[in-house]
Amino acid sequence: MKKLITLCVFTLALLFSSQGLNAQSKIEINGAASEKAKELRSVIKFNNTQLEQVYQAYKVYETTYQTINNDLEANKKLYDKINVDLDNRLKEIFNEEQYDTYIAIYRNENQNP
Repeated sequence: MKKLITLCVFTLALLFSSQGLNAQSKIEINGAASEKAKELRSVIKFNNTQLEQVYQAYKVYETTYQTINNDLEANKKLYDKINVDLDNRLKEIFNEEQYDTYIAIYRNENQNP
């Protein structure tokens, strides 16, 4: 009976610790997306609606990036794909002038991981 209770307690401890890790990961993703959206807004002037859309685009980007961050060399194709997806999403959000500014500043200086 003692072993069964110990097993249950151990299982619950693992369950709660894994939920904490997921929450921490979400906080990091949301924080990074918010920071990047605000940074982009300081360089490229856009409205609050666009800010929310840029935040959501970076949130999707960061979610995938966090999973491949440890080994970018092995995940080069996926890294390139998420960059292209981000660029395409931002192209939908921005007007032509804003998008050209984004490409000139961020893609030219951030070509390599």
